Amino acid sequence: MKRIYLYLTCLFLCCQVVALAQKKAAAPMVIKSIVADENGTPISNATIYGNEGIAVSKTEANGQFTITIPSLGDLLIEAPGFESTVFKPGDYSNQERLTLTKSPFLFGERDVVNVAFSKIKKGNLVNAVSVLNPDELRQFDNTQSVASALNGLIPGMLGSSNVRGIGSPMFVVDGLPRDVSTLNLSEVAQISILKDINSAVLYGNDAVNGVVLVTTKRGQAYKKQINATAFYGISRPSALPQYLPSADYMELYNEARLNDGLGVQYSPTQIQNFRTGNPYRYPSVDYYSGDYLKKLRPFSRAMVDFSGGNNVATYYTNIGWTQTGSLYNFGEGKSMKSNVFNVRGNIDLRVNPWIKSALDAVFVLNDNNQPQGSFFANAATLRPNLYAPLIPMSLIDPENSLLKGRKTDIDGTYLIGGTATYLTNPIASGYAGGQNRQLQRVFSFNNRIDFDLSRSVPGLAFHTNLSFDYLTLYDQFISNSYAAYEPTWSDKEDRIVSLRKFGEDVRSGTQNVGNASYRRRIGFYGLLDYNKNVDDIHQITGSLLAYLTSDKVQGDIQGNKNANLGLRLGYGFKNKYLVDFSSAFVNSVKLPANNRTAFSPSLGLAWVLSSEGFMSSVSFINYLKIRASAGLLNSDNGISGFFNYDERYTGSGSYSWYEGTRSRGGVIAQNGGNLNLAFEKRNELNVGFQSLLFGNRLSLDANVFTSLYYDQITRPQTIYPNYFSTFIPYRNFEDNAYRGAELGLSYRENWGDFRLIVGANMLYADSKVKKRDELYATSNRNRTGQPVDARFGLASDGFFNSQSDIESHESQAFGTVKPGDIKYKDQNGDGIIDANDEVRIGRWQAPFSYGLNLRLSYKNLTLFARGNGRMGADGEISNNYFWVDGDDKYSTFVLNRWTEATQATATFPRLSSLANTNNYRSSDFWLYRDNYFTVDRVQLTYTVPLKVSNKLNMRGFSVFADASNLVMISKFRQFKELNIGSEPQYRSYSLGLNISF
Repeated sequence: MKRIYLYLTCLFLCCQVVALAQKKAAAPMVIKSIVADENGTPISNATIYGNEGIAVSKTEANGQFTITIPSLGDLLIEAPGFESTVFKPGDYSNQERLTLTKSPFLFGERDVVNVAFSKIKKGNLVNAVSVLNPDELRQFDNTQSVASALNGLIPGMLGSSNVRGIGSPMFVVDGLPRDVSTLNLSEVAQISILKDINSAVLYGNDAVNGVVLVTTKRGQAYKKQINATAFYGISRPSALPQYLPSADYMELYNEARLNDGLGVQYSPTQIQNFRTGNPYRYPSVDYYSGDYLKKLRPFSRAMVDFSGGNNVATYYTNIGWTQTGSLYNFGEGKSMKSNVFNVRGNIDLRVNPWIKSALDAVFVLNDNNQPQGSFFANAATLRPNLYAPLIPMSLIDPENSLLKGRKTDIDGTYLIGGTATYLTNPIASGYAGGQNRQLQRVFSFNNRIDFDLSRSVPGLAFHTNLSFDYLTLYDQFISNSYAAYEPTWSDKEDRIVSLRKFGEDVRSGTQNVGNASYRRRIGFYGLLDYNKNVDDIHQITGSLLAYLTSDKVQGDIQGNKNANLGLRLGYGFKNKYLVDFSSAFVNSVKLPANNRTAFSPSLGLAWVLSSEGFMSSVSFINYLKIRASAGLLNSDNGISGFFNYDERYTGSGSYSWYEGTRSRGGVIAQNGGNLNLAFEKRNELNVGFQSLLFGNRLSLDANVFTSLYYDQITRPQTIYPNYFSTFIPYRNFEDNAYRGAELGLSYRENWGDFRLIVGANMLYADSKVKKRDELYATSNRNRTGQPVDARFGLASDGFFNSQSDIESHESQAFGTVKPGDIKYKDQNGDGIIDANDEVRIGRWQAPFSYGLNLRLSYKNLTLFARGNGRMGADGEISNNYFWVDGDDKYSTFVLNRWTEATQATATFPRLSSLANTNNYRSSDFWLYRDNYFTVDRVQLTYTVPLKVSNKLNMRGFSVFADASNLVMISKFRQFKELNIGSEPQYRSYSLGLNISF
């Protein structure tokens, strides 16, 4: 954090020196006012940028301002609701006022929306596209990641990586596919979510589930800016597993053995010793206690961006550094930190009047430091009574020969504990095992060239874009071996009389590299684009596209290739009647040569009803557009692997011949061939509207959609005889249907110094299996007709409470059943409960999801909050924290287990020291209703008044306090917030500041 403060202090002082030098070199110039063009009303919130790019001031309430410029030059003036205007010296010298032009409604410069390979004004949008402008969001929400910004703010998004409940979208950054996990929201100018086929089809195969289109920031001529953000915070685990101490574990394990008809393993004396005795002799290790984990971990971030330029070249640069502390409270892990350093540079050049070029480069270094060993995986499995991870040397006979000549101890106080079975432990590894640095490097490069061909054909242009991404990930570590000691304790006192040593202390000092992987992605497109406006009546557009990408990861010999040709034709009449035809001629290397190409057409229509004369009497409707789109998209996105159309064989098999018991090795079929294998297909119909009501205070955007995802590829077992087995080919066979509706709304109101904006979005997304390769003995197991996300399992009916209860019930075919085991229902009435009695017991994806956000401002103080919720899904608890048998460690969840005394109140089956396949299987017993609402972000921001910030030579200055993942409202919050075997979820709190120059 000290580095952040030092960095920002230096930045501030440099800017002050520049500003003072300018003040000495220039005299103030006063222009009486800046006014609107239609009525001369003074504009009170304009921002003026000097020819040197410095934001000089903002206008006062009467439109007046004082400006200091080093020399006469160009001025750029911006104001919300007005077009940005550049004034030359002759325009403002000795002028009493300057005039700005009001932005056309939905057709202004701030109404530009990035869509597939193009830009369009909001008023001309035909498709189901949602837009998020990060600069507006980050004024009051210090969100850092793209995923966080998408969660709960976008209609039609289920979480941050699912569009309309159908699947994961394609993520595109600056025109070509990219990973957004290393992208900071501060680098992003706009995010467009292309939800229907008509808006996404130009991206071809991989766009079958929609596209999230991310556009990064560019520099602007005349507008030099410096923006800096820094914050410091803490993160606390939302929840930690709670395991029983050794004595309780031993008592319950004895109970489990008795339940299985076995003898007890631990005597009462042993149990009492582990309850009250010396913790090193009778250990009870809680890996989640304060001995090993801190209550919180710190984090900090500093970032700064620079932008500016002139008519020849503009630039944008973003530099960021994030540091995260460790949750570990022992060994080397206690002081370890992880660092992420990122640099982005975007440059735009005007080569000549008809050629422009852009060069973008991004570098991200992620240095994640962790102690050796898998602490959280071990913490979820190691029983508390196994051993003491550390042995105090004060309890060891100082004359013990093993204490002499040792190489490793802990702070001169402890030796590392262990046994012949457990030669290492996660605590010891944190002290003596060394550290592991996981290094990730990301390099991205873009080169765009734009040719303006309007001198030959008015409205014609040609664009190219070439991208290269390279990601490497590897572990860099020094592995130390260490000796572990098993003590022998005195029978008379808590003294160690002897030690048994396992292993040796070896610090090789050799640095190793392992677990290396890489990803390489190359993309290119060439686009011939036509855009012609005829007398402001006819808007004619057209695009011809050639697009290809290649994505290769380590170990993937073939690589994933996507190539297609695209054609888009658009027409608008008086911005009232709009038509968009978009299509792709797709190609796939996963299909046979005769079926590798297909044509994917789509059509979108829109009608601006509010422009019709018959709507003029409806005063509360300011704007109303209805739209409809339909399309078919051929895709190989869901096809796993290559050469599925070939007859394939494997040598790892054998045939039994009629030679007694002998067998002969040979080649065995893997699958049959099918030269008719074709693309999977998705067709869709989308109908929606967009409206502004009550003086534009209420905004509504809604869509209803239905989609059929058909000809999905599988190896259908049911249409071939049993003996065909491995010769079954892949076929286009299965179908899924999806339908739903989405709504986004925003309401804004002002009451004097109070300003309120409330936003909400809702998504209903349902699905149905239309056709599935299945042939079950009973219809209750059929997936056809059920939701795509249906959960199947057994229906439970309480516990068996006695042996007679078991004998009178239908037979259960899942091993030996005893009192306290789960009882299941016989669904098919055959008297045997087995897999044929499985039914639909729930669904794993919520059909209804929603998001809420609130912004309340009073003068310079703003409170912002947002959250998201889901309803209708069923969660499942199934890891070894809940499914406990054998010698698994026990969590507090098992305390309400079934016993003879708790038959009427038990919520957990009997404990078993053996594998229990009857209880721990898919059934509704382990489901919970996964309805919840999470408050994702709350932030309080204070913006320093302009008069103060201008005196400090700042364009803007604000401070904020925020909280992330603040609270979850759910009946089963203890399940949802709990991570088992991995690092916990966190609630985070931070304080920070934003400065603009």
